[in-house]
Amino acid sequence: MWQQVIQPFVDAGKLTVVGVVQEQHPGRARLYAQWREIGWPILVDSLNVLDLSLVPVPVALDASGIVRHVNIRPNRFAMKFMEMDYPATPLPPDYNLMQPQNAGDLRDAAEQAASASAWRTLGDALFLAAGPAKGGGNAAVSKLSEAIEAYEKALAIDPADGRAHFRLGVALRRRSEMRGRRAGDAQAAVEQWGLALSNNPNQYIWRRRIQQYGPRLDKPYAFYTWVDEARREIIARGETPVALRIEPSGSEIAAPQRKHSKGEGQTSAANQVVDASEERIGRDAQAFVKIEPVVTPARVKPGKRVRVRVVLRLNERSRPYWNNESKDVVVRVVLPKGFALGEGSLRYPNPSAAESQEDRAIEFELAVPEDAASGAVNIPAYALYYVCENKGGKCRYLRGDFTVALTVDPGAPAVR
Repeated sequence: MWQQVIQPFVDAGKLTVVGVVQEQHPGRARLYAQWREIGWPILVDSLNVLDLSLVPVPVALDASGIVRHVNIRPNRFAMKFMEMDYPATPLPPDYNLMQPQNAGDLRDAAEQAASASAWRTLGDALFLAAGPAKGGGNAAVSKLSEAIEAYEKALAIDPADGRAHFRLGVALRRRSEMRGRRAGDAQAAVEQWGLALSNNPNQYIWRRRIQQYGPRLDKPYAFYTWVDEARREIIARGETPVALRIEPSGSEIAAPQRKHSKGEGQTSAANQVVDASEERIGRDAQAFVKIEPVVTPARVKPGKRVRVRVVLRLNERSRPYWNNESKDVVVRVVLPKGFALGEGSLRYPNPSAAESQEDRAIEFELAVPEDAASGAVNIPAYALYYVCENKGGKCRYLRGDFTVALTVDPGAPAVR
């Protein structure tokens, strides 16, 4: 709507437009802009430094930089703003544009002030200095890790600082997608976003970040189903679509589910069959495959669902191969009484190549019983997979055990 309204004024040279998006992955904003042929600059505010609690927020400034309207409606834009003549307003003599702050100066200020806001400000500067994730160069990972430490110091001073919780989650999620990731980064990000939302349940941006990775019942819409359509239309125009380093998948492209009948699409602990013979399958003692489960949300009310994403990565040091000529990778979950498996799949189909080295992800949902007791729940699970020690080398059928951990909490923030 807004693009249609303002594009004629931009084309006529009467209006300059700058957009700002609160997006975890900047590349997706670039692809969307290419698809919609948006020609103006778009800035990315992954940390939500602007502190927006809803979007969009249209702001109309005159030629002197004076704000004339906030939240103006598209159908009133021309009449209330573009057709008005505003007097020139000279800048005050002491006016100065804000300059980027030096991280060293900010660190000195944080250590001296010993306040949560000062450490949060340092974290912001370090996060921006790290730049967008591009695979994880050492310098970028180092800066990002420093930002994480700064946010943690802010929270040590003020555990109720919702902004610091959210931004720590953003930084942790970004590091989880880089080569310098640390085990548990992705799950820790989800936990921080949940703590942020507990601090301010009305914060739209914080809620959306959890919903992006969470259960279908909590989704307001499908977040990234437009990506395939965008690529098709861009290619049809004879262009090459912007490449995405992190492809949306699983929960990010899952359609919302408004309601479900009790028991629909679910497997309960009572009727789940786990083959006892799989207990005898050799364990992956050499850690050819690293398994990382991520549960969203980390804290859940009784009777609600969580979405579990199990990422399987080949060991970066030994670099084994998936043996795709054998059976698919499968996950088994040993359900506690009352818990049930919801929608999703416990299988990763093998690709056509005989051997490959990609990361693999399996997603499914868990339904928590209405009468679930409060507290930590650790659900045993394991993956079964075929890997080869090296290309064309000795292949093995292995079992990797892991735990799906969540917390049942009647006071957990409502995500929907």
